[in-house]
Amino acid sequence: MTYFQEKFIKNLRHFRKQRGLSQLKFSEMIEVSPNYLNAVENGKNFPSPEVIQRMIDALEILPYQLFLEYPVDLSDAFQGAKTLVIQELSQIRQKFVKDIDGIIEKYGKS
Repeated sequence: MTYFQEKFIKNLRHFRKQRGLSQLKFSEMIEVSPNYLNAVENGKNFPSPEVIQRMIDALEILPYQLFLEYPVDLSDAFQGAKTLVIQELSQIRQKFVKDIDGIIEKYGKS
């Protein structure tokens, strides 16, 4: 087995397990037999580009993530950015409500 295959297998297992998918469930999702997926994860087979595409689609990852030295889940990487965006939107909302309240107070009294 090549180093390339080892990294692919390690990352494939990582992302599959991280998503709580058994080999059986994942094999159904990517339309291969459980035996074939087991052979891939044990280094006996290597998937075709078509099967790799179905894998990345099912795992909702980018293709290169299966070949990284250390697997990085982008959804985790962007979690901090997501929190910052939500905080910013909350602040904008508060300012908007305050501005609207000021307009109502100014022009609402007739």
